[in-house]
Amino acid sequence: MGQPRSVTIGLVFDYNLDYPRRVLRGIKQFAQARPHWVLAHLDAERVTASMLESVRPAGVIAVVRNYTTARLLESLRRRVVNVASALHDLPFACVRVDHRQVGALAGSHLRDRGFRHFGFVGHPHHFYSSEREAGFRQSLASNHSLACFHEHPATSFRYRGHLLFLKANFQRWLRGLPKPVGVFACHDIFALQVVEACRLLGLRVPDDVAVVGVDNDDLLCEMARPSLSSIILPAERVGFEASALLERMMEKNRCPRKPRLIPPCGVVTRQSSDVLAGGDPDVTAAMRFIYEHRHAPISVTEVLRQVPASRRSLERRFRLLLERGIGDEIRRLHLERAKDLLGTTTLSISEVAEQSGFRSVYYLSRVFRRKMGMTPMAYRRRAGTMGRSG
Repeated sequence: MGQPRSVTIGLVFDYNLDYPRRVLRGIKQFAQARPHWVLAHLDAERVTASMLESVRPAGVIAVVRNYTTARLLESLRRRVVNVASALHDLPFACVRVDHRQVGALAGSHLRDRGFRHFGFVGHPHHFYSSEREAGFRQSLASNHSLACFHEHPATSFRYRGHLLFLKANFQRWLRGLPKPVGVFACHDIFALQVVEACRLLGLRVPDDVAVVGVDNDDLLCEMARPSLSSIILPAERVGFEASALLERMMEKNRCPRKPRLIPPCGVVTRQSSDVLAGGDPDVTAAMRFIYEHRHAPISVTEVLRQVPASRRSLERRFRLLLERGIGDEIRRLHLERAKDLLGTTTLSISEVAEQSGFRSVYYLSRVFRRKMGMTPMAYRRRAGTMGRSG
């Protein structure tokens, strides 16, 4: 039996941004098992009809952010899988992140820290931003306030948002928010702008303004001062699933009508949201101790040793401020730590249990099934990170 005939796959991407590059890693992972796939790289902002004609791809995986690129790819009359979410009314198969879940995750992250006032920074005409805003809004209770700042799109996505912090209308909006406030930005570039604007305005991050972004771009998040909390997107899995879908489409000549939605992986908590709103020093001290020991199997008794308050008093104030008890918070942070390790490392399941405060793999699995409706390994597969067994 001979080797399969080579197949050219066009990749129309922006190679300068972190998220598309991580999607490409997922495509590379899929293509490693298909040596007959020839990957042709084309810059999304410079691709032309003549370029596509010379490449003659059998199928295309593309970042489609404007109608010019969409019309160009449609005229090619090849199977196309779109992995971008700026536009929602395109005639292509689509694999993308579930952006409503991204917004809901940001909302629960900030609500868990006791915030009652919230802000959102996004684009008014980009589908992913509108969906993240809708998910964020839906996650908030009726007694919570939400103010939105919408920045109109610039000419190029590549350079958009890098000077937002200098704009007077943005500074006025940020200064006018009730404090303390939790701000969710639709991506890390805007989140970094929020942090920079706070610095110029003399607002403390995270005490006055807690900030959460999206993409978990390590470089941007760690360069921010303070470092930036961010939601992890399953970019590699999007690339892998898009490749698998394109292969099926080329073989069966069918195009699915509905987009394939991939849920976000979790939140990486850094300094920009490492705070408890509300002003109760005992609850704040207890929360900080629990957070700093989320890797260890601590008990409520150990928390009480750190705070000059009775258990009854502290439990009452915990529930008043956070709507959950001390033990609930310990278990919640153990679970968040485990999810973070499962989604971002290749540690074995037993190592994840040990480093997230669970006394055994059995207990970790039991909590995961009860809270997440799946096993730790199933969660890891969903996040797209393969670890060692055990």
